[in-house]
Amino acid sequence: MKKVLYIIIGIAFATTAQAQTIIKKQLMPQQLVIDYQMPVAKPSTDYAAVVTPMICSATDTIRFQSVIVRGARNAKAMHRDMRLNHKHEAELPYLRAKDLTADGITGQVVADLSEYPWVRTEPISLCMLTELEGCCHVNTIDISCADLGRSMVPTRVPMLRVQLSPDDYKKVRQLEGRAYIDFRVNKIDLDPNYRRNPQELKKIMATIDQVRGKKDVDIDRVTIHGYASPEGSYDHNAWLAENRAATLSKHIQKLYKFNQGVIGSTSTPEDWAGLRDYVAKSSMEERAEILSIIDGSLEPDAKDAQIKRQFPQRYQQLLADVYPGLRHSDYVIQYSIRPYTLEESRDVYRTNPEDLSFSELVALANDAGIDTEKGREIVYRAAELNPKNPRAVLLAAQTAVGQNDYALAERILPARPTDPQHAYVLGGIRKMQERYDEARALMNQALQGGVEDAQAQLEEIRLLSGE
Repeated sequence: MKKVLYIIIGIAFATTAQAQTIIKKQLMPQQLVIDYQMPVAKPSTDYAAVVTPMICSATDTIRFQSVIVRGARNAKAMHRDMRLNHKHEAELPYLRAKDLTADGITGQVVADLSEYPWVRTEPISLCMLTELEGCCHVNTIDISCADLGRSMVPTRVPMLRVQLSPDDYKKVRQLEGRAYIDFRVNKIDLDPNYRRNPQELKKIMATIDQVRGKKDVDIDRVTIHGYASPEGSYDHNAWLAENRAATLSKHIQKLYKFNQGVIGSTSTPEDWAGLRDYVAKSSMEERAEILSIIDGSLEPDAKDAQIKRQFPQRYQQLLADVYPGLRHSDYVIQYSIRPYTLEESRDVYRTNPEDLSFSELVALANDAGIDTEKGREIVYRAAELNPKNPRAVLLAAQTAVGQNDYALAERILPARPTDPQHAYVLGGIRKMQERYDEARALMNQALQGGVEDAQAQLEEIRLLSGE
């Protein structure tokens, strides 16, 4: 009667009703080493159990040297057969059944990653094929596998330290607007009651009043920037734009009595950028030709003359519908807000979070607990309020990565980062997504930008990708 041999195999932290296998997996640069220990039932005296370890994936298998457990008469028969047939070649290593302990078989398998690169990146199992040898026949009685997952899986990049800069403590803000102040032809004197001027002046005053009405605010600078339209001579337009802006700033100064040096004016002689923007967004038939003239190397007066000469009807339409809008006065009100204590910051965050500096928002997040829901909310809000602050973006993106929310982190980060730390974080996301070519390029960018941690990431990407 044949005796059946059962082999039960499981990973180290799993338990079974009968036995447990201990597995230690080590990933080295060129090898995967697996140590195993598995219980084996002793075969009867006439039989031998041939146990063959294998590493298996969905697509491939590596068979390693078998281990044989021989019963007493089976071992004697094997040696007698070798003597009778004058066999001297080395026989596979074997254990005598009587020497088999309760621990079973202990062994090690080593996979060469250069020969079997799939072992590194595909989900694998350690399988044990058990065959029972008797007299003149071999029976396969068991094949058991333990799921080992991937030998190497991407790991989250270590967080970079976010170091605040002096700018993060400053609270300089600005409001911007545009007014269309009407001046009589070729005049620079301002009549507050002329045409649209009452309404346009109210727009400027409303913006200034909005800032002045804020608590804890000082207005640092009010700048009026004047523009003229391209028709007429460039030199004359330069004179008009400069002096009309100066006239408007003086009018505002009379209304508010700002301290010396607070209000000032600048100018652009002709608003060619505004004209180009209008033409580029239009569906006019001559769009490409007019854009070519605007972008060309001609002097401003020559550009205007060529458009007028080459497209007379279109020029009249631009003159009537577009050029008046190019005569405008842009204004910027810059103001600063005093620093707040932590307690004050809590109140301000509830009502006017935009009045807090990035450093004050970080202090609030730390006070709430940077790893708490409230702390993360403040970090994300800080990035929304400071989208051009690379440290605010870095902190928010890393916070999202820490929560495995890669979609949110990608929305926070620039799609094509120029900051090396942003490239590092996005490279880490691409690595987790197994987009290794993109991850490698981003990590190289980060390394060249001075992020030393990127070197270790490049090595991991090399191993993951089987480079």
